[in-house]
Amino acid sequence: MSSHKIDIHSHYLTPAYVEALKKSGHVPGPDGLPFTPDWTPEDHLAFMKKNNVSKSILSCTGPGTHLIPGDDAFARQVTREVNEFAADLKRRFPTKFGFFASLPLPDIDGALLEIDYALDQLDADGFVLMSNFHGMYLGDARLAPVYAKLQARKATVFVHPTTPCNAQACTHSDLTPQRKRDNIPLSDTYFIGIMEYFFDSTRTFVDLLLSGTAAAHPDITFIVPHCGNSLPSVLDRALLITSPEKRNFQIQSGAMHTLTAPVVKEMFAKQFYFDLAGSPMPNLIHHMLRWIKSDRLLYGSDVPFNSWTAAETQAQIMESELPKLFGEQEIQNIYHGNAERLFASRET
Repeated sequence: MSSHKIDIHSHYLTPAYVEALKKSGHVPGPDGLPFTPDWTPEDHLAFMKKNNVSKSILSCTGPGTHLIPGDDAFARQVTREVNEFAADLKRRFPTKFGFFASLPLPDIDGALLEIDYALDQLDADGFVLMSNFHGMYLGDARLAPVYAKLQARKATVFVHPTTPCNAQACTHSDLTPQRKRDNIPLSDTYFIGIMEYFFDSTRTFVDLLLSGTAAAHPDITFIVPHCGNSLPSVLDRALLITSPEKRNFQIQSGAMHTLTAPVVKEMFAKQFYFDLAGSPMPNLIHHMLRWIKSDRLLYGSDVPFNSWTAAETQAQIMESELPKLFGEQEIQNIYHGNAERLFASRET
């Protein structure tokens, strides 16, 4: 193997979180998945040793920690439990584990409290946001107080996909089966991870860009999962349609932040990173490299939702494909150097 790795995209499940998922209807697995993976710190450390991963930055995956619409108290309880668990792992294995703290969004007040607690008391490395919170996407104006605090704290924000949702369909109590039928065509036919995670991540990042949210908070660093998802293709279309000088019709959705390809590329170069979890090679990475350089790429495994063996196979694919695109120093940076600089910059 070429280098040790810092795994920016890996997950954990606490026993209490698994029980909370069951209580809220996420069975047989979270977020409409057909399974709940087994996870222990020991299994994770074994995977790291076998695959030359020097450090894993853990995060809670979809559906996040606000599991029952309207039940903010339960969300705050679940959020604090998973954050305390991860913080304890970091204290016990400081060279092996870091973590992105969860927030109980769309509970704004609860999120504001948790941001300070996670950074000041738990030594979190940043925060994980879902692509939407019960239909609240990340460019939503109601999130302004949260972004103001994240901006003030110069926070790193890792975004993870979750089930697509609109606000009307996300208020009922029959969470998983009914929500899928209400929101996702073909959800009864295909596993939502095949298409919908990519689509929802793309949707929320386009929202962040077109709403002006990302540009208005330049000290927040965003990590985009799965090598940009469908973002490269959608950006081409979004820039064309929203460009005032190129369109010949009135867009009715209201004012949008003015974007051009050079502006987006500059923003990506300063404020965004893109992880290589999932299946970015041999194809997707080429599209993303139209927008970024290798210094914005980070290694990710997505274990244990990507099985230990599948993650190992994908790491082997990466080993063979990266030298076709990059020199040795660039590869070293993708595996660990870029992440080291990212976290060093957050400490200054």
